[in-house]
Amino acid sequence: MKALFYSIPGIENLTFADYPLTDLSDDEILIETKCMGVNPIDYYTITGIHGINGPKMNISPYPHIPGTEVAGVVKRKGEKVKSKFVEGDRVIVYNRLFDGVCKYCRNSMEMHCINGGMIGLVTNGAFAEYIKVPHQNIIQIPDEMSWEKASALPIAGLTAFNAIEESGLKPGESLLVFGGSGNTGLFCSQIGKNVGCITISISSKPWVKDFGADFVFNNNASLKDNISDVTNGSMMDVVINSLGEQTWSQGMNVVGKLGRIITFGVLTGGNLITDGRLLYNNQITIKGITGGSIEGLGRLTELANRENVKTKVWRRFSLEDSKKAVEKIFDKNREGRIIIENY
Repeated sequence: MKALFYSIPGIENLTFADYPLTDLSDDEILIETKCMGVNPIDYYTITGIHGINGPKMNISPYPHIPGTEVAGVVKRKGEKVKSKFVEGDRVIVYNRLFDGVCKYCRNSMEMHCINGGMIGLVTNGAFAEYIKVPHQNIIQIPDEMSWEKASALPIAGLTAFNAIEESGLKPGESLLVFGGSGNTGLFCSQIGKNVGCITISISSKPWVKDFGADFVFNNNASLKDNISDVTNGSMMDVVINSLGEQTWSQGMNVVGKLGRIITFGVLTGGNLITDGRLLYNNQITIKGITGGSIEGLGRLTELANRENVKTKVWRRFSLEDSKKAVEKIFDKNREGRIIIENY
């Protein structure tokens, strides 16, 4: 099969060429890829370093195919797979490996499985014509759902969905999203709006209002005053910060009493300095989240279809040009998702 892969970490070492498709295990399903999202985690996987000044990533196997977010069609099942799926079914892949028996899996937190890992990091990923995955990682998608929307659900969508749920956001509360024009940001504002809250996105892009944001503010010296005006001085109930270090203090300054800060990204660094006095005086809760459960991905898929949750695509690349797609991840002109299509 054709695939994008590398033997030595580094974007410059990516090669698009033939890669052997190994035999299907008894409990696996072979998927023909159709649409793949390109995310920061894919860039980090290829460079081998997680974020700015971050730790080294453990990647296997080598040569390695990256790609953690994919939608496609079932091509073949392993001999012991008893699931309902048949050839031609349209599916997405839950990208966390899990054993189903550890204490986290038993509590529907497969993303924390003791014996797990991420597809595309500890296994070969989706930037290829085909991908093999355990049968329990497959979720069927509606026939009417587009490939580009479906491919956005396993990482960007599920992370946002989990962040909103873990925040305990309630109808009538206020939600602020840093990185409002990013993939997860667009999902956060739309899911927050579906909950019935006031949504504020921090972005320089006015089009973010088309994706569930009631207000769009720049991250500047006026931010705190703007938030105070909108909330009549009570400030934010929930702040979602996927950017990390460079926006952390701003988030702390606009969260209100009993507010919750949810974080899941370190794009600008991971040194999150917090003033303890502000934390305990206002009884603020800070919570980190990662991914989400497979049950959550199923519910998100239903929500995204029922409520017409939207994604925004900035650039489309063919599988053959997938290296160019990876190179564009941190493009300063980016406005929306980058996807790789294999139609």
